[in-house]
Amino acid sequence: MTPRRLYCPDLTEGPNLLPPEESRHAVASLRARVGDEFLVFDGRGSDATARVERVARRQVRVTVEHVTEHPFELRHRITLAVAMTKAHRQGYLIEKCTELGVAAFWPILAERSVARPTAASTDKWSRRAIEAAKQSARAWVPTVAAPQTFAEAVARIGEFDAAAMADPEPSAMPFSQLLDQYGEGSRLLVFVGPEGGWTEDECREAVGRGAVRIGLSPTVLR
Repeated sequence: MTPRRLYCPDLTEGPNLLPPEESRHAVASLRARVGDEFLVFDGRGSDATARVERVARRQVRVTVEHVTEHPFELRHRITLAVAMTKAHRQGYLIEKCTELGVAAFWPILAERSVARPTAASTDKWSRRAIEAAKQSARAWVPTVAAPQTFAEAVARIGEFDAAAMADPEPSAMPFSQLLDQYGEGSRLLVFVGPEGGWTEDECREAVGRGAVRIGLSPTVLR
């Protein structure tokens, strides 16, 4: 049976207080009672078995005996710089990419972006990432940055081992080929454009700073 999991960002051995939202979830949805055991995780690679010591509507206290640290789940740490989809698909994008192992999300504003998210969306997306990590048994929760312009994101390519732009052209390098060029723990920045695609100016700017064009699949991804 899959253990019930709760998010505890300040996880340490000994007494721990769950965040208010997690406490409400534990009480209302998981019917937590004193003496119950859960798997708690901090989203930064550590988890532990915890026993419930006190239950209140807005605050659950658990006790942890031993914290276990886990390596990052995938060989590469991928930051996804993505022109966000229309509003009703944004949460789905965060959820599925979290389940697939993305390390971080950078919502970006491209010239042809159909959505113009604001910083207020970040908390909502972060919570969606936490929920997706809980259900997919990830020890790591992707960080979600505040929205930034394409130019701002491109200017940070130098912080990574490699950068790539998703491109539907058949001549683009297969993504798997790029991954094969970099070893364990490599940090990769991957740009995914809006529905209308990248402009030529955006492509020139990114490639000029070292990004390569990659193909994710021979099929069209919606």
